[in-house]
Amino acid sequence: MAYDVWDGDEADAGRLVPWYVLVNGRTTPKASDLDLATQVYALPVDTRRLEPEFLEIVRQCANWMSIAEIGAYLHLPLTIVKVMVDVLLEQGYLGVGTPAQEKIVDKRLLEMVLAGLQRELDVRD
Repeated sequence: MAYDVWDGDEADAGRLVPWYVLVNGRTTPKASDLDLATQVYALPVDTRRLEPEFLEIVRQCANWMSIAEIGAYLHLPLTIVKVMVDVLLEQGYLGVGTPAQEKIVDKRLLEMVLAGLQRELDVRD
């Protein structure tokens, strides 16, 4: 006979799989350079085999996002998010970098920013 045990945490009341099972019992990421400010982004790969919790992280990373932001948006513990992101990086679902590395293809936007900066300089002179 199986019994459902609830430890009183309302956030986990509907979960069937404990967090430590999703990350194979890992408590720290293998990549020691990951921190809460690390920016990650989803890579264009097939995600059909991912568990729902991992899939949700990949979906959140359609745009550059820090590990701390992922935890906040998904209401997940940050230590778990770091390990889950590490797993997704290892498996090739996420990339890591900085938003400055992202190519900006909207030349018009850059021209508008430049024009605004030039106007600001003209006002100060």
